Amino acid sequence: MSTIAIIGFMAAVVVLSLAILYRLSDRETMTAATFRADSGYQLAQLSAGDTAYQVYGPDDGPVVIILHGATLGSMAYRGYVPPLVEAGYRVVMYDQYGRGFSDRPKQPFTLDLLRRQLLDLMDDLSIDKAHLFGISLGGALAARFGAEHGQRVASIAYQVPAVAGANVSLALMLSKTPILGAFLTRLYAVPAIIARGESFGTDTPEARQVVEHFQTQFQVIGTERVMRQLLTGDALSDRMADHQKIGASGIRAQFVYATDDPEIAAADVEKALAFYTEPDVHQYTGGHFFSGAYMDELPAKLDSFFKS
Repeated sequence: MSTIAIIGFMAAVVVLSLAILYRLSDRETMTAATFRADSGYQLAQLSAGDTAYQVYGPDDGPVVIILHGATLGSMAYRGYVPPLVEAGYRVVMYDQYGRGFSDRPKQPFTLDLLRRQLLDLMDDLSIDKAHLFGISLGGALAARFGAEHGQRVASIAYQVPAVAGANVSLALMLSKTPILGAFLTRLYAVPAIIARGESFGTDTPEARQVVEHFQTQFQVIGTERVMRQLLTGDALSDRMADHQKIGASGIRAQFVYATDDPEIAAADVEKALAFYTEPDVHQYTGGHFFSGAYMDELPAKLDSFFKS
């Protein structure tokens, strides 16, 4: 056998082996409808897919909509609901497309897709205006929505908001690799995302339920594709222009962030808040997930800001 033939044979073996490994590593075994069947969430049939949501509190209370981050769905932020409801708010939690109990639309995953989902949901629930509370990627979504639909926004509270992208690990960066991006997403990026979500902690039954829910969502068909598009698309793009537009419009804003956040640079947050007139600013330490240690005071800060 010639050298060229040997090299060709070895290359074919490698390609076949990688293809088999890729197929065997597929986690996705269920539909979003199956996943949410016993979730207790309500369902809104919106323009790009079904959206799972929950509403709490009085029908006539001022509305607060919680916008979750890139990977952890709405369930991770249930701790904010009871104190806000007790303070008189109508609180809406929902899962953005591609995460949690909501659908994984086949159209490209972009920040404007999420903006349209939020607008559709507000229309579906007959919400004219709401306070937005955005965490991490949810902060980027709040900025995009506020810049385009300021008349629908009462105020915006940002918590560790993605402002100018995010610092991600090498494993996540592999998703952007030409040709092999999908393969590397499945074998390296998604496991890294799962490990990050597991760092949320399992100290309480509620936290264990959140982590279990988070892990299981990766069995939903389409989740891996969404995660890759989240990392390679515009979801984590620079939102400074949106903040500048919101600040100029006079919409009130609160910024709560960690000065030692390894994912969201404090300097980027401070550059964004400079566009606002007298923003309500609170600094913490404890990294990107610092909020878990301050759940006694953070909802109270939200209440005080919304009512100010």
